[in-house]
Amino acid sequence: MMGDMGSYTLAHLPIVKEYAQRMGIVEIADRVINCGMSASPGKVLLSLVMNVLSGRSPMYRVEEFFRSRDVALLLGEDMTAKMLNDDAIGRVLDRVYAYGTWKIFSEVCLKTFANFGVDCSVVHQDTTSVSVWGEYSPAIGDPIRITHGFSKDKRPDLKQFIFSLLCVEGNLPCHAGILDGNAADKKTNGNILGELPRIMSRHGVGEQEFIYVADSALVTKENLSIMKEDIQFVTRLPANFGDCGRLISKSVTLGAWQDVGRLSHRQVKGKEICASYRLQEESVELYGRPYRAVVVHSDVHDRRRQKRIDKAIQKDAAVVQAKVKKLNRKEFFCLPDAQAAAEALQDSSFHRISFSYDSRHVYGRGRPSKNEGPQVQGTRYRVLINVSENQTAIEKLREKAGCFVLLTNVPSEKKKGLEILKTYKEQDGIERNFGFLKDPLVANDVFLKKPRRIEALGLVLVLSLLLWRLMERTMRGKVSRENVTLQGWNNTDTYRPTSFMMVSKFSHVFVGVKGGRRFLFTPLDEVQLSYLRVLDVPPSIFTAMNLSTGTLTGYP
Repeated sequence: MMGDMGSYTLAHLPIVKEYAQRMGIVEIADRVINCGMSASPGKVLLSLVMNVLSGRSPMYRVEEFFRSRDVALLLGEDMTAKMLNDDAIGRVLDRVYAYGTWKIFSEVCLKTFANFGVDCSVVHQDTTSVSVWGEYSPAIGDPIRITHGFSKDKRPDLKQFIFSLLCVEGNLPCHAGILDGNAADKKTNGNILGELPRIMSRHGVGEQEFIYVADSALVTKENLSIMKEDIQFVTRLPANFGDCGRLISKSVTLGAWQDVGRLSHRQVKGKEICASYRLQEESVELYGRPYRAVVVHSDVHDRRRQKRIDKAIQKDAAVVQAKVKKLNRKEFFCLPDAQAAAEALQDSSFHRISFSYDSRHVYGRGRPSKNEGPQVQGTRYRVLINVSENQTAIEKLREKAGCFVLLTNVPSEKKKGLEILKTYKEQDGIERNFGFLKDPLVANDVFLKKPRRIEALGLVLVLSLLLWRLMERTMRGKVSRENVTLQGWNNTDTYRPTSFMMVSKFSHVFVGVKGGRRFLFTPLDEVQLSYLRVLDVPPSIFTAMNLSTGTLTGYP
């Protein structure tokens, strides 16, 4: 930059700024946080969100990240890259924790959901572990204990903390929390259930008006007792419950499946990879209360289960072959003895055994006379054994392996079995969110050796996730309503654009500044303009300094 001239990388950040304003991030943070410094705490918070949504530089390099960005356009003329230094970021994170990390997020959610018309009738819950390096010795006043626990990252050697997330519309976060590294999912569900009516009432949703969806850790006597008839839920019946195996066996035996087909479609190399489902409705009683049980069969079997079945079949075959080999070496003096030995060898679990018999004559010693020929002294019998797989039994076993059981207290008049399955399958949205939140480079930043700063960072990550998913939701909603497509990967058309696709289209947007006026080095192309249209933001956000009012102004 020289004098009043400069050039900067913009990429997709003006779009992020526009959505952040509609969410009220800066406005709310400035109102509740007082850092006693010249830089706006809300804008420092927004700078961290922009950093997260631009590849996630370490916290100590945020100032360096913004040196090549148009800070005045993105954050306001009162901000400079120098204001985003280590001390400013650390002070804002500390003040965020002091005020209440999730109180801030709750206020942002309230405004966001109202502006965007988010449906809160189904809320999904799940947890994940985030591994960190270092000692993290516990200290008095720490909000969480960073310690060893069950590692979902498969890194039991590292200490960790737990990220708990509540999402609506599949993947929009509405509540979050940072928990001890050894927090148990079953107790976490119980704690959330105690707070859930209050959390949802803030979004205008009362009891019996929302459905709580969680994994099988929800199914405990205590948790089911908390919910009773007050909270409607959908979960998965744990496989180690005897009722689960009984229900699956009963359904496989009956075979009265309702074929519901595929819930989604995706092809890889021309082959459909999404599962096709079948359902059977049953009922089950747990801890003295009746529940609906939806037995689901998927044709995309769990690979681990299939491997266990393959090993069981191989083991069964080895046992049978050992018995067959032993019997093959024997000869019997009479056919009844051979038949008795054969009948003692019975079918196994996965193999069928069939028999036939062979006989041979036994001749006397010495050379027979020319006139009489060989003298038969007796007959010996052998059992000829044929071993084949019991395809019926194996197919039944594989069918059982492809089954799971959904447990719910939602009345059938409200949601049929297929709708229960669809509601549960939306749980994969929250699981995809964890991939976004778990960045080891960010979580192990030099500024985050204090648990309270880790909790404050959680706010930055969840705000970033909410903004990221809102952009994706807006695009997909517009594409669906108008029945149009956008250019996706490899220049192919897509009906399901993602925020990452959008980011890739704006990666080479640069702005020049001369005499206080901004201009794009290369005009926005048709693909970029099509993305802006479905995002409902005007092209002027890349050059105009005037900020929007925080409402959905629409595409001109």
